[in-house]
Amino acid sequence: MNRDECYVFNADSLHFCWVTEAALQRLGYNRQECLSLPVTEVFPRLQRHACFQALLAGEETGVVFEALQQPKQGAPSAVLLQLEYFSDRENRYILAKIGNALPASDPQQQLQLSQFVMDSVSIEVYWLDRDGYIRYANRQACRALGYSQAEILQLRIGDVDPLFPLPLWHKHWEELKQQKLIYLETQHRNSAGKRYPVTVMANYVRLGEAEYNIAFARDISKAKRNEARFKQLVSVVNVIIWSCNADLVIDYMSPQVNDIVGLSPEDFIGRELKSLAESERFHPGDRSVMLDALDGLQSRGAAVTNLQHRIKNADGNWQWMGLNMAAVFDDNGELQQIVGSVHDIGLQKQEENRLLSLNAELDKRVRRELEKNQKSNLLLQQQAKLVAMGEMIGNIAHQWRQPLNALAVIMMNLDDALAHGEADKEIMHRGLTRSQEILSGMSRTIDEFRGFFKNDKYLIEAVLAESINTCMGLLHASMVYHRIKLEFANADCPARVMIQVGEFSQVLLCLINNAKEQILAKHITNGEIKIGIEPAEAWVAVHVSDNAGGIDEENLPKIFDPYFTTKPDRTGLGLYFSNLSIRETMNGRIEAKNREQGARFSVYLPQTAAQEPGL
Repeated sequence: MNRDECYVFNADSLHFCWVTEAALQRLGYNRQECLSLPVTEVFPRLQRHACFQALLAGEETGVVFEALQQPKQGAPSAVLLQLEYFSDRENRYILAKIGNALPASDPQQQLQLSQFVMDSVSIEVYWLDRDGYIRYANRQACRALGYSQAEILQLRIGDVDPLFPLPLWHKHWEELKQQKLIYLETQHRNSAGKRYPVTVMANYVRLGEAEYNIAFARDISKAKRNEARFKQLVSVVNVIIWSCNADLVIDYMSPQVNDIVGLSPEDFIGRELKSLAESERFHPGDRSVMLDALDGLQSRGAAVTNLQHRIKNADGNWQWMGLNMAAVFDDNGELQQIVGSVHDIGLQKQEENRLLSLNAELDKRVRRELEKNQKSNLLLQQQAKLVAMGEMIGNIAHQWRQPLNALAVIMMNLDDALAHGEADKEIMHRGLTRSQEILSGMSRTIDEFRGFFKNDKYLIEAVLAESINTCMGLLHASMVYHRIKLEFANADCPARVMIQVGEFSQVLLCLINNAKEQILAKHITNGEIKIGIEPAEAWVAVHVSDNAGGIDEENLPKIFDPYFTTKPDRTGLGLYFSNLSIRETMNGRIEAKNREQGARFSVYLPQTAAQEPGL
């Protein structure tokens, strides 16, 4: 080793650790001087070489390249630098060997120079003569085959490549002499008898009188495994895989094209992709979309996902397909390849059409049911109104009972006065005047009753307290009759709202009557119903509360549902239509809660030109 010019330096600090005597003589340094130098002092351009950077990055374990060597005195000279990476105790080192970079003049020197270079490459290199003997194999070839250098030089081509027995080798030799260069795929067999696939580039070389086949072999086992894995994947998926080259000419089409559309791969391989998209094979309505997708893919690399189109299959029928494709570009942005997949979406299209048909039919049914429901709602509203009218007539009966009694007393007094001759003009005038006042009051009750059931749906601006007072006036006599205290806490509140007066009165009547029935059903002797107004910034709340003990918690979420009632003689529509009216007609809402003594219903109405967020 000391006779060779060799160096060892640290890969991280780039300082020499060891040099041979031949290296010291070449540089003109003593050992101490040399070991104190940085590597770049001797090899000034070393760090610029990409090969050296690849070695430091761990991408290569050995490299060979031409470099400049600077001795202690004199001009730098070109040398062939062979570097090998190794590590020891977690330290990284590089062994450097020096060769002559200038081409040798005679064949033997050329052979030695070539051997020096080929020993450092990472592919298998073989020199074979015309009889198939191996005259040279580099270190990678020895490692791959599992032989030593001495063992491999005892072998012939048939020992390494079982696909090339001697008769076939001689034929190959003659072909190589004529063509000078041949690419082929074959197999190598290692010392353990295991075969592995390789690609070989065979070169015919003549050095003086000697002839050689210089073969460069690369192990393609991994590529073959990936290819087999890809073929297996392609064989089990029901998808057409295809690719085309940079000229958009299809160069691969998987066999599934036969199973899916009844056409062979040969019907597509060799055809230009755009001309195929413009052909009769593609549906006229889909061609422009396909061509636009190809232009975007070719110019911008815009991948295509599930592009739906129709293709004419072997039976001449249009078949729906889904297309995915992507472009492959090189480092310079040049298009290299387009790869894609196509799958049958016929069943998906059938389901889509079936769903569209079902949706259309469902839409018709919904419209018919809505019409039926609208009619039913009108009937139910009429039914609820009739129930409310019956309740109101009962209230009017209570309201008229006292004035009718008063009229009866007046008439009896007048009759008695006439019978006893006491009826003069003044007595008759007072009796008639009082009777007229009573009749006017009864007439006002009828007018209020008529306004209560108006079908006018227009919203008007009204003082809320006035509408509540009017409704309470109709209920006053009924409440007195049942000994229930009806109280309006802030009857002078000036809050104004947009309401439909008749519908609001019906809602208020429903809430007060429900409270009254609860008090009567539970035999509350000191029954109370309180009405209050609570203004806010944008809303006004009308609270109707009672002391009847409240609503069962399990029933509370259901009280506004249609037909829900706890009374066998009721329809369960009063609160449902009250909630509907407040929400849809007056843009408000109703809430129900249990308080300490009973239930409280709250009606929230927007003040003039205000509306609550979220409704």
